[in-house]
Amino acid sequence: MGLFSKDEKKKKTLIGKGFKLEDKRQRELVDIYQDDDNRPNHTFVFGSTGVGKTRLLEGLMEQDIRKGQSVVIIDPKGDIGLFSKMVALAKECGREKDVMFVSSIFPDYSLKINPLSNYFMDEEVIANIVSGVPSQDEFFLKVAQETTTAIVKALILLRKINNNDEPITFEEIAKKAHYRGIESLKDEIDSAVEYNESESIASDLIRIQSLLEQIMSSNQDYFSKVTTTLRTTLSEMSVGNIGKIIGNVKSNKFIDRLEEDKPVLLFVMTGSMLTRQSSGILSKVIISMIQCCVGKIISSGKSFTHRLNLYIDEAASSVYRGIEVLFAQGRSSNLNITGLTQSLADMVAEIGKERADKIFDLTNTKIIMRINEQKSAELISEMGGKSVGYSYFLNLEGGISSREVEELNIEADDITQLQKREFYYFGFEGRFKGKTAPVSPSKYEIIFPDISSKEKRKVS
Repeated sequence: MGLFSKDEKKKKTLIGKGFKLEDKRQRELVDIYQDDDNRPNHTFVFGSTGVGKTRLLEGLMEQDIRKGQSVVIIDPKGDIGLFSKMVALAKECGREKDVMFVSSIFPDYSLKINPLSNYFMDEEVIANIVSGVPSQDEFFLKVAQETTTAIVKALILLRKINNNDEPITFEEIAKKAHYRGIESLKDEIDSAVEYNESESIASDLIRIQSLLEQIMSSNQDYFSKVTTTLRTTLSEMSVGNIGKIIGNVKSNKFIDRLEEDKPVLLFVMTGSMLTRQSSGILSKVIISMIQCCVGKIISSGKSFTHRLNLYIDEAASSVYRGIEVLFAQGRSSNLNITGLTQSLADMVAEIGKERADKIFDLTNTKIIMRINEQKSAELISEMGGKSVGYSYFLNLEGGISSREVEELNIEADDITQLQKREFYYFGFEGRFKGKTAPVSPSKYEIIFPDISSKEKRKVS
């Protein structure tokens, strides 16, 4: 799709056409662009199902691929048309080798990755595991983190003693995430303390030994609940289709390419209609894995040569406690995050109002499409900000007076009455109302196995 001249491609990303909000009479139709320099300040797209969010994503993805940038799409729905478009564009641009596909629905066709393999600090492994643990209880999460910390650090230390440089896997950790598993781990540490001759390792062994003892002496009922939830999360990561993808793999080609500063085109199809809870776990772990990679890039004083554009569709199912740090600090690595969501309430339910508000505060561009639920529309209309207007009224002398008043830039009713592909845009470039740019159909169609009926599944 020839959207740009050669010079423009490096500077702007087309959103659509429309009018400035200040142009009340809509006299001047303008192209609505997002300056590429502003994209790492992150973007959030709000809109109900079927209003055109995914097609907007498709248009943005197309421009990113043509610019030679990296693209990661987290797609819970499994939009085969969107993936087909990515493959077609990659082929057209000579970037077929950049394409990677992760799917819990079709593990035989999926890239196999170990999110725990490319770590620099033990805490990265712990963070990737805890990101998938579902809980709103702060104390519960802290206990889960403490338990995970003890298991991970013990396993890594034992590897160091045995000169084993193989990466830890989710399957291995899952086998230890219960009382007897931790007890057996403590026995191994006790034995290592007794026979260890290295002074540099001795202090670490004693600390881990003490931590394991502390965990085993905690309230058994509560400990049992925590380890059950933790073990369930780890089991979902290490068995079944998701386990085939991330559970017992030794390498991570995706992160390898990012660390080598090579461009990637990753499509993650989590299959939320089929796998539900584990779909969210998969997307959270992959984003957490990217967050750790970004952290190492920033800590090394570097940034991605090929901008990393992360698109999170149905973002409410993929956010976790700590993702707000990625929004706050990812910019310096040349990372652009675009989140798409149907409801503010879903985001709040997943990570709490304070963290959800912080994420929205950290996204400097808001694209608002039609929202049917009145309360969400009212909350989002406030994100559009206010402007100064004048209210006119008759005075006692029969003349007309005016006073300065603050008015919402968009009312809730304006949002609930938007048509398909229509949007409000609020960013550094200005405030607009417009319609998203049309996207061309894909030149290719990726055909997956037909799993729609029992007979067809047998054939597949």
